[in-house]
Formats: sequence, structure tokens, C-alpha cells
Amino acid sequence: MMLFTKRLSVGLAIAATCASAQAIDIVTTGDTTLSIGGYIKAEGLFNSPDDEDSEFKGNLRQSRINIKTTKSVEDKKLTGFIEGDFYGDYAKSGSNLRLRHAYIQVDDLTVGKTWNGQFLAVAPLSTEQLDFWGTGIGTASGGGSYIRPDLTVHYTYKGLRFTAQDPVYDDASLPDMVVSYKDKIADFDYNVAVTAREAENGDDSDVGVGVSLAGKLALGEHSLHGSVFSGKGMGAYSAVCVGGPLIMNGGADCDAENGKLISQTGYSVGYKHQYTQKLRGNLRYGEVNVEDAADTSANVKSANLIYEYLPGLDLGIEWRNQDVTTFPWMPAGQQIEIMAKYEF
Repeated sequence: MMLFTKRLSVGLAIAATCASAQAIDIVTTGDTTLSIGGYIKAEGLFNSPDDEDSEFKGNLRQSRINIKTTKSVEDKKLTGFIEGDFYGDYAKSGSNLRLRHAYIQVDDLTVGKTWNGQFLAVAPLSTEQLDFWGTGIGTASGGGSYIRPDLTVHYTYKGLRFTAQDPVYDDASLPDMVVSYKDKIADFDYNVAVTAREAENGDDSDVGVGVSLAGKLALGEHSLHGSVFSGKGMGAYSAVCVGGPLIMNGGADCDAENGKLISQTGYSVGYKHQYTQKLRGNLRYGEVNVEDAADTSANVKSANLIYEYLPGLDLGIEWRNQDVTTFPWMPAGQQIEIMAKYEF
């Protein structure tokens, strides 16, 4: 039996977004590997709301830690993964540990708490952002409260992904469903998805169906990014509902008005520019329009620069502007975020 251990020493980091680095193997014995991963991130936010006084806040709550184990059992690859960060009581200014992911994977089947099907159909092709809370506004998975359902089942077959996940609507008789397909044509990567979920529409419920298309076009070291979605019953995941953005857990009638499910359409466009081997920048615009009586809409603009100071250690700055309040701590207005993130 061979046993290899590696020790990790992490220094000061002023940390950025949701990418994951290569985890560090701490134990390898036979065909079983146990590894640890995550990052330490600190961020400072200069918040300039449209209708409130400006303020500055800083925290390290986005820092996270995960443990992963992999082994081969009867010619099948078995994986267990669990991860937490420190946003567990953020609405009350706390910083306790919360569960982000906890899943089991056997070959192409994944079961547990993890990303929803809408997120996986869009996020891998999206523009890099530092914004932790409103990263996906303008997509079918806009960063709402249900981005990681309590239970999700994914099955992949080549480019197809079939997803059944814990429904947003408490009285739903079926899980929320997503079917997506990803492929590549020359330098263009794309993912098309169809979603279906039972949603409350007053005293009853109905099934809403939507479609999403996301793509990324490589231009040498640079890239163009875009997505579009449309359909009914999509507000609980797009994070924009009838009457406004989904703030915290939203309301039961997030997708309904006067007893009917309401359609919405959203899109996002972005551009990544690789200035040097170490310096990159991103521009992004996202918008959602709801076909309700109030003509509800939301848009977010952002621009950032990210510098790889050392391998695994990024420093960055991002400007962003949102025309609506998306969370109580993120009112309509402008923000400037400065950060550094050490990934391990």
C-alpha cells in the first residue's frame, strides 16, 4: 500500500468568483484518492445606491472548503463530494458555515445537493464575473435562491443531460425537469436546454415550459459569450419574477398574475479579452423582461480586470450597475468590488 500526503500552507489572501482550482490530493491508497480544495477570498465593496447613502463593506464569507473522494468499484468510478462556505446567516450579518454541495456520483449519474440543470446549461459558457450574488442575471439561472436544490438527479449521456430536481413549488406533484444538449461547432460551444416545472398560479397550479440557448465563440485567446431564454414558470430560477426580482425566497406567485403563468424573456452578452498571459478583462450585460401588467424588467452591467499575481492567486476589480434591488444588501445602483482569491 502506498500513502502520499501533502501539506498545504495558506498565507494572507485578499480574494474573486466561483471557479474551482485543482484540488490537492492528501491521501492516495490503492485506487482511492481523498483530496481537499476550495479557496480563500476577501472582498471590499464600495456600494453607491441610487436612493441611499454610499457605504463600504468587506468580508471573507465567500471562502469555501471541500472534500472529495474518488475510487473504482467493479469498473465504475465512484465519487463523493461535500463543500461549504460561510454565507449561512448572511442576511443577519452572520458568517456560519452552510452546505453548498453534497453529492454522490457513479459514472454518469449524480445524486445529491448540487447545481441545478439550468445553471449547468448556461454557467460554463458565461462571462467571468466577480459578482457573487447577481452573476447570472439575464440567463435562465440568474443567481436565485434555488440555484442548488436540496436534491438533484443528473444523468449524462454524451452531450445530453437529463435533470430532475427538488421543485421550487412546495405542493408540486412532480420534480422540476431540465433536458439539455451541449456540443461544439468549430470554435463555437453551445448548450440548448428545455425546462418544465409546476408553478403556483393562485389557488391552483400549472406547468410552465421554457427554452434556453447559451454559446461561447473563441476568438484566439479572446471570446464572445451570449445566452437567451424565454418561457413560463422561469422566474424562480432566472431570479426575476412578476413584480420584480426574486429577493431572498420570493413569493408563491413569482411566475403568476391573475391566476395565469406569465412569460418572460432574458438575454446576456459578454466579451473576454486576454490582455497578457496574466491580465484578463470581461464586459457583460444582462437583461430580463417579464410580460406582466407592470412590464417588469431588470438589467445588470459589469466590467472587470483580473490579474494573476501568482499561480492560484488572482487580484481583481469590478464595476457593476443594476437598475433594481436584487437583495436587501444589493440595492439598485452601482458597486465597485476589489478582491483577491487564493485557490487550492
